[in-house]
Amino acid sequence: MSQHAVNSDALSDLESDVVDSVSVEEPWELLEEFADLNRVSGSAEEKQAADYITQRLDALGVSYDRHEPELYISQPHSAEITVLNKSFEPGPLKTVSFSASTTVSGPVEYVGSAGGDLLDDNDDPHEPYHDVGDLTGKIALTAAGSLSIRATSVLADKGAIGVIAIHKHDREPHNGIATSIWGGAPRYDERDKIPDVPIINVNKPDGKRLREWAESTEGLDLEMSTDLTTDWMECPVVVAEVEADAETDDFVLLHGHYDSWYVGITDNATGDAGLLETARVFESVADRLDRNLRIAWWPGHSTGRYAGSTWYADEFALDIEENCVAQVNMDSPGAKDATEYTDMSCWCPEAHDLVGSAIDDVTGAPYGENFPFRAGDYSFDNIGVTGLFMLSSNIPTEERERRGYHGVGGCGGNSDAWHVSTDTLDKAGKEELVQDIRVYAVSLLRVLNADVLPFDHARNVRAIADAVGDYDEEAGESFDLSPTLEELETLEAELSSFQRAAHDGALEPSEANEIITRLSRILTRLNLVQDGQFDQDPAVGRDPVPRLAPAKKLPILDGDEERFMRVQLTREQNTVIKELRRARSLLPENVSA
Repeated sequence: MSQHAVNSDALSDLESDVVDSVSVEEPWELLEEFADLNRVSGSAEEKQAADYITQRLDALGVSYDRHEPELYISQPHSAEITVLNKSFEPGPLKTVSFSASTTVSGPVEYVGSAGGDLLDDNDDPHEPYHDVGDLTGKIALTAAGSLSIRATSVLADKGAIGVIAIHKHDREPHNGIATSIWGGAPRYDERDKIPDVPIINVNKPDGKRLREWAESTEGLDLEMSTDLTTDWMECPVVVAEVEADAETDDFVLLHGHYDSWYVGITDNATGDAGLLETARVFESVADRLDRNLRIAWWPGHSTGRYAGSTWYADEFALDIEENCVAQVNMDSPGAKDATEYTDMSCWCPEAHDLVGSAIDDVTGAPYGENFPFRAGDYSFDNIGVTGLFMLSSNIPTEERERRGYHGVGGCGGNSDAWHVSTDTLDKAGKEELVQDIRVYAVSLLRVLNADVLPFDHARNVRAIADAVGDYDEEAGESFDLSPTLEELETLEAELSSFQRAAHDGALEPSEANEIITRLSRILTRLNLVQDGQFDQDPAVGRDPVPRLAPAKKLPILDGDEERFMRVQLTREQNTVIKELRRARSLLPENVSA
């Protein structure tokens, strides 16, 4: 792998200087330090990691704030299964964060897989386990794996007293989290959304054996025990600031989590190393920047459902709403043999050309656009901030298949690293890490130093229209979404005119940039979330334009249910159209025709 930009002629002088300055020395020293730290949030070793980051920032002369919030997190300790009518010696067992800490016993029923989980592309409009009957007093055995977030509550509602999830990993199940509450801590009126059943993850061979027994004529009875600590715990949040030479309040937020399962080298020590190297390099060119760069290390990602970034989004919400022009997530870069950007990276539609050109110019590697999952530390969606990246490069699909990896949401696609004890130093690659940091650096510079922010909201509206068009087709005669589609068509045309005028110099850059940022606050929210601007949508699988996505359910509804859905969609369509008209009102009349 080359460590030189493929298309160096496309880089500005500053971009070339920054690319050449990126080194593996500082990042690899952090990886070697973190390789001995089990950085579970709330632990002493997590605080050691925060200490290391701040010591290095001090040495590099980068200013920072260290906050010490108390976050509501859940530390899993142990899990046990005792089969009451068979001899069973399981491999590694794991409970998950926010599982109930208790012991239950009862008969086991295999309930299949949920469908529609967090990272699943399943288009089934039904609710998870819609065909599963009463589970009162039973333990549910499911093939949904650790991402059965919404599914857990469905099984509990059907009466299940416990859940055992079968994973695809042969040696050990992946660590995970059960709550869909973004940030871990629920609102006072949402306390009942914390799971109240114990959950245990088992590996594939053990799951196969349990399923065979459960489906046999003799059946299966077992006892399951879980041990966790779920409480408020002090967890450091470190936020560095590289201040531009220009006087501005505008900033780009670059961020990633530094807590981990085990030592978590590619999830996310490599990201922490990349953040530190970016801070080092950008501090050296701060006098050549036009906007500020804020760099944050979050705790509580794994055991608090992104609790650290959620705390920051809450505490600094108005600053972010007013001044943050983009957020960039650095998670799982530098996995060994990760040479493409095809199925791990995500970004908002308006950032596609920006990110694609950076990947082209730095690497020449293949890349693909993926709709941002409601995952990662995208805790700024509700505020309406344009997002670049979630995860990073990936091992090519054919290579993963050759190695027998199953699908995972990180570590470059290495399922022998993601959320398991073997995510160790050998899973990272030096050249891969340097390349990824360079891609991030060029992407950042093209936002930080842009005269006019490089976000194509006409493309954003086109992506929204594509999604709404699909929903309209699926709804058929049951509901008409053409009023929304007509508004989108008009807005796209006016945005195209506005963007041409902005880039041709017909508008003052400051005016154009204020409009582009305000458009993000409207269109990003329409595309990604449906709750309030300073709320947090839950961590469940999402479709584009979630206010209108329920239209997909119309083909399976009839009677009162269909009519209730039409009432809901009428109100949601009114809301969407009003927001689209609000976006149009931001555009200067003389350039939007």
